[in-house]
Amino acid sequence: MTSLPAQPLGLKDRGLLREGFWADVTVFDPLTVRDNATFEEPRQYPSGIEYVVVNGELVIDRGRHTGRKPGKVLRRRQ
Repeated sequence: MTSLPAQPLGLKDRGLLREGFWADVTVFDPLTVRDNATFEEPRQYPSGIEYVVVNGELVIDRGRHTGRKPGKVLRRRQ
């Protein structure tokens, strides 16, 4: 999510890479990124995604899941 949709939802600490904010970043190669899931095998990781950081924690490192699951449900803040 970027700052544009985060602002109307009241998510003041999201959407920008800034000190004190929750960082969600994906690093991928647009030439090799590919969905590997099929109807027969739907639980397949995609190819070409090298790094994913969720809430400041490394979740995908060199294309492999680290086992960490730091994500959480975000609700609109009033």
